[in-house]
Amino acid sequence: MATAAAGVKSPPSDALWVFVPNNQLEIQELGKFAVVEQNKTHPWELTFSDVYESWKMILAVDYGDLYLLHLKALKDGVMVNYQAIVWVKAECYCGPEPKTLVSFKEFVP
Repeated sequence: MATAAAGVKSPPSDALWVFVPNNQLEIQELGKFAVVEQNKTHPWELTFSDVYESWKMILAVDYGDLYLLHLKALKDGVMVNYQAIVWVKAECYCGPEPKTLVSFKEFVP
């Protein structure tokens, strides 16, 4: 069972999620990716700010990892919290798209 670091909230279901420090470049890049992908399918024109909490779920060895991100983005001049799940596919599985946005929704911390 994963536990959250001091001062960090647990993810919705902490059975398989492991806390990942959000100051890692990879985590911030995944947050940017999530916002860009969301903008492709919704006319929100969000502007990425930062990922402030993040967790990782390791899938099967040849399948990849899921990342649960709590991030902030500017929407119509207002900073809004979002929760995104991004699947980073394993090299042998990725095909033409190494990452996929699984979900993206407003989030109330």
